[in-house]
Formats: sequence, C-alpha cells, structure tokens
Amino acid sequence: MFSSALAVVAALELALAAVALRGPCPGRWVALLGCALAYDSAVVAAGTVLGHGPPLETLSTGRYLLHAVLTPLVVPCAAMLLSSGRVVVAGAWGTAGALAVAGAWATLPGLGLEPRHWADTVRYADAEPGGVPVAAVAAMLLLLVAGAVLWRRRRVPWLALGAVALFVASAAAVVVPPLGNAGEALMLAGLVRSVLAQE
Repeated sequence: MFSSALAVVAALELALAAVALRGPCPGRWVALLGCALAYDSAVVAAGTVLGHGPPLETLSTGRYLLHAVLTPLVVPCAAMLLSSGRVVVAGAWGTAGALAVAGAWATLPGLGLEPRHWADTVRYADAEPGGVPVAAVAAMLLLLVAGAVLWRRRRVPWLALGAVALFVASAAAVVVPPLGNAGEALMLAGLVRSVLAQE
C-alpha cells in the first residue's frame, strides 16, 4: 500500500516539476528540485519490486547525493521569489553552494547503506547516520523565513505553509518514514504555487 502511495507521490512531484518548468523565474530551478524529489520517492516505491541488492543500493546512493546537492536550491529560489536584488540573489546562490558542499561532506564520505523495512516498503538507509542533517535543516529554515516574509509582503502563504508541512512531516517520518516523502511533495507544491503566483 505504501509503496503504491509513494509511486503516486513521485508522479505528482514530476507533474509539479513540469508545471514549474513552464512558470516564471525561478521555475526551472524548482523543476530541477522537483525531479530530484520524484527520483527519491520513486526509488523507495521501487524497493518492494527490486528487493535487496546492488541495483537498489546504487539507486539509493543517488538519493543521498541528490538530497545533499540539490536541497539547498530552495535558498536561491526563495530569494528570487522575494524579488531580491542581484546582490542578495548572488549571496543566496553562494549560501546554497556552501550548504551543498557541507551536506555532501557530512553525508557521502563513509556512507554505509543497509536495507530497512517499514510496512511494505524496502529502502536502503545510512547504517550510521551522523545525527541532524545540519545543511538540510538550515536550508529549510531559510525557506521558512523567506515564506513568512513573502506571506507578509504579498499575502502569498504557500511557501511558508509548504515549509511548515515539511518540518512536521519530517518529524513524523521518524515513526512513519514515507511521511518524509509526503512532506517534501507538500513543500514542492508550496514552491510551485508561489512561482505561479508571480504570473
């Protein structure tokens, strides 16, 4: 049941990415993030079919890589949604780059994956996680702050609501792992809706 639900989440994330790609700036960057999130959900959805083994483990390594490198895209996307000046947007890109390097450095060296089961899902997860993913949390906090500013300035609540949904779902994912993917989809929906609000 949950594997099928994750497949639906992956399809919805791809659809949101396609919508973002046709939207105004920063639509193409949101679309890239959406494709990465769809990949993540699709790999977990496919775990039941693929089972344990090198194919699923290799695909799961890609999940960690994409999360580390592309999650910080939310920072410049938020800056562009706020119509910040060139200096601020450039700073946001610099921050995103630093967070991507920090996230990759904290996650990828020595990454040891082991199979995990939950309900009908099979996924590979880090055997020895290094604690709180500081870079990802920092990116999400910046997204939440930008969402609150966008809500106050322009009465566009979607960015803030998506960030809140992600935080709540991420906390619940400790008990119900697929909720993490659902929270990412809601965050993506908030981003896409905020992009479209500029039209």
